[in-house]
Amino acid sequence: MARSSFWKKCIPVLLLVLAAAGGFYWFYWMRTPQYAAGEIYQAVTRKDYQLFRERVDLDRVYGAAIDDLTDDALRSDTDDHRLAAGLMRALKKPLVDAMIRATEREFRPDAQANPSLLTPLVDTAKTYVGSAALSLTDIFDVQEKDGKATASVKLHDGELDRDFTWKVLLEKDVNGNWTAVRVLNLREYLDQRKAAILDQKQ
Repeated sequence: MARSSFWKKCIPVLLLVLAAAGGFYWFYWMRTPQYAAGEIYQAVTRKDYQLFRERVDLDRVYGAAIDDLTDDALRSDTDDHRLAAGLMRALKKPLVDAMIRATEREFRPDAQANPSLLTPLVDTAKTYVGSAALSLTDIFDVQEKDGKATASVKLHDGELDRDFTWKVLLEKDVNGNWTAVRVLNLREYLDQRKAAILDQKQ
């Protein structure tokens, strides 16, 4: 009877300890860049725009992307590309807002479309990056160092039938949650994509 009484007292304590340990681990896991990367993947595959916005700082991502796109386009020997680059740089803030609205429509097809004078520039940027043909296939190799993290994002280009990898920078927001803030190798990707287009034409 004494042994039975002992276990009756110990089991609730053990369950409490296990529950506390599990809760601590879950809370810790939710604060990792690996967890954030998983939520970005889930948001894209499930078309969850709210979750996507929580885990991707679109203002910073698109702002940095416009900087990279304009720098790349200004190197072009095509007048149209250089003209578009100049317009993008001059209209950066409203263009970022327009790109965010376009992203919402991709997640929410029923979202109201509001074409504007910036729509051609948004379409030019999407064509330049080839985003219409890209589909997310995996997020892997999330590395954390010195308060920042880098995730490798695997994308498949349906038009070129080729895979590309974006190196995405994640940082903690004001609430301590990891969010994507920039594609670190966008210019390298653009060069790779141009080479792939030339190979396809030959």
